[in-house]
Amino acid sequence: MSAVSPPSPPSSSSQAVTMDWRLLATGVATMAAGLALHRDAALNESLFHAVNAFGPAAPATWSMLSVAGLALSAWIYLTAFAEDVPERAAQLLWGIVLGGLTASWIKHHVPSPRPFLALGADHLNVVGAPLSAGSMPSGHSAMAFAMLAVLIAERRRFGERGAVDGFLTSRLGLALVALLAFGIALSRLAVGAHWPADTLVGGGLGLVFGTLAPHAWPVGAMTRLLSRPLGHRLMAAGFVACAFCIAATPGVLDATGLVDKKWARNLLPGYPLASPLQIVLALVALVGVVRWWRASLRTPVAA
Repeated sequence: MSAVSPPSPPSSSSQAVTMDWRLLATGVATMAAGLALHRDAALNESLFHAVNAFGPAAPATWSMLSVAGLALSAWIYLTAFAEDVPERAAQLLWGIVLGGLTASWIKHHVPSPRPFLALGADHLNVVGAPLSAGSMPSGHSAMAFAMLAVLIAERRRFGERGAVDGFLTSRLGLALVALLAFGIALSRLAVGAHWPADTLVGGGLGLVFGTLAPHAWPVGAMTRLLSRPLGHRLMAAGFVACAFCIAATPGVLDATGLVDKKWARNLLPGYPLASPLQIVLALVALVGVVRWWRASLRTPVAA
């Protein structure tokens, strides 16, 4: 009787995904709408106050949504169980690096004060640590909609094959991810960190980079690397670092005596009420360590 090795994902050459021009156009149009809103200060502020008024109603929820929009968080919950979908990790990594660089460039060339600085502490609700500069665009919104676009492309390419038995790329899974993306964007207004224009530009930027990710030239090489035992081990090692970084909560730093270390305090996302989510994500990252390491030990057995 012959042993059967675990099925490998279809190669990029056999099931190449076509460009989703509608999603790309949606991203560009969303960015344009955000830039137009940025020029209409009165409307931008009015919409901000309409959402920010809900901040005090559920500060823990808004805090956790904001933490869920961190690139580190998205990387953990989208790739920890995706050892059989190396394309997803490669595309997210490309999007995080290129999207982050682009967002930083925009922040530098389109100076925009955060609501806390522009309005003053007495004229808005702030949840978590107040932020003052680098408002345009919202990096959290960019990450949220980039992950949505990556999963949409994954569904178009492989159907419902994906992590967690394909749930994330099922219709229900995509609907929930879309709700999460919109929730993350709204949370940036509710906690007082961004203007509506920032979230529109950020969300559009995420859609653009997420749609382009499957076609980016480094993604194929990264996918091939992450399909091999070496890539699996690198991912496992990366998840060890992810677990350490995301677990940096005020309580953990106090308990470990690291609260006096500046580098440790810099790991804090600024939302103490989201500490339970951070601990859960740290545990998920540790599961990712095990899953990716075990994947590196799987070798085809000849018949």
